[in-house]
Amino acid sequence: MKPAHQPPLTVAVIGAGIVGVQTARAIQRSGPQVTLFDAEDPGMGTSFGNAGYISTQQIFPLAHGRVLRALPRMLLDSKGPLTIRWGETPFLMSWFLRYLRATSTGSVRRSIEALVALQRRSGAAWNTVLEAEGLSDLMRSNGALKIFETDRGFQEVQEELATQREYGIDWQLLDGPGVHALVPELSPFVRRGVFYPDGMHTVSPYAMTRALFDRFVHAGGVFRQERVGALRPTAQGVVLESPAGSDRFDAVVICAGYLSGQLLRPLGLRVPLVAERGYHLEMSHGALGFDLPVGSHERGFFITPMSSGLRLAGTTEFTSADRDPPPNWRRAEILKEHIRELMPGVTGTETGRWMGRRPTMPDFLPVLGSIPGTPGVYAAFGHQHLGLTLSAVTAEIMAELITQGRSPVDLAPFELARFG
Repeated sequence: MKPAHQPPLTVAVIGAGIVGVQTARAIQRSGPQVTLFDAEDPGMGTSFGNAGYISTQQIFPLAHGRVLRALPRMLLDSKGPLTIRWGETPFLMSWFLRYLRATSTGSVRRSIEALVALQRRSGAAWNTVLEAEGLSDLMRSNGALKIFETDRGFQEVQEELATQREYGIDWQLLDGPGVHALVPELSPFVRRGVFYPDGMHTVSPYAMTRALFDRFVHAGGVFRQERVGALRPTAQGVVLESPAGSDRFDAVVICAGYLSGQLLRPLGLRVPLVAERGYHLEMSHGALGFDLPVGSHERGFFITPMSSGLRLAGTTEFTSADRDPPPNWRRAEILKEHIRELMPGVTGTETGRWMGRRPTMPDFLPVLGSIPGTPGVYAAFGHQHLGLTLSAVTAEIMAELITQGRSPVDLAPFELARFG
């Protein structure tokens, strides 16, 4: 007779971004004693600077033929949403080769199905967290808008819109007057829009992460501001090595973002993970006629009203996860030019700027679940642009998997072994 699953008594979560904090809190609510590790303050990494948008409609992986075909045009546009530091090319070549394979028709369809499985639960998972933790004041449920300045841009998303409708995602087409009625500040050259009524956004990603962290600590969770140097699975549990010494846990969850691969490499595991850099600017502003995220298709960035100002977040800059060249602040200055063209006269002075590193796998799917050959070690990293969106459902999955030995979602598409 197969023995019943024995839930762990102690769990370590490595990484105190939004995915790690949500995961630690969800596991804690399921019973185990949880210790959270991070070398930095909670919420100060990539989770600090995102667009704040819970983008549950995003089911198209960026590893897609349409994106691939547009790459030359984007790279040649000095103000475009994508750039590559050419000195990094030798360190990124193997990743890009895997990316090319992921853009095949069969791979894209499998990736869409995998993202749909997560996104169908992500909104409800977030609402459960907001209600259980009393954090509804940090979230807005006013929908989200994607805008188009050209007919070409609008035609580029027709397949995406059709696929979203196929999977039951609600959206509404808006003509120019409809777009400007929703966001009066937009320039008249914005021609069309797609409104997603189920869109949500947080008024402060950092405040959301810190509030969840504070509840975790108040409920008995332990935070250790230390860099985990190594982990060693044993028959008695998983040993973590840090500057403070060695500690053994029944289970360990790696939520360390773009640094996750460095923790697994000593175990003989190669993780094709890059640091996909993103930038944001925050600007002062006067009274606004909108309170929802606005995404520009052609310019590749989001405009989100937040408690700290108007946040402009976007652009993509590929670098190796093992190298850390200085920020290219020209990428942030581009956002300032974009907002002054799209919403003239709305913004005032710059009040802050930031650069963060999105953890991105070649197929743009996260790595979730147990890691074969490393008993007691679990993965929850690689969420690329969807870390905030998928953090609540990821936490639900990891808590159920670790404490009950099962997952509410088929994790086969998210296994690290998919890369061989």
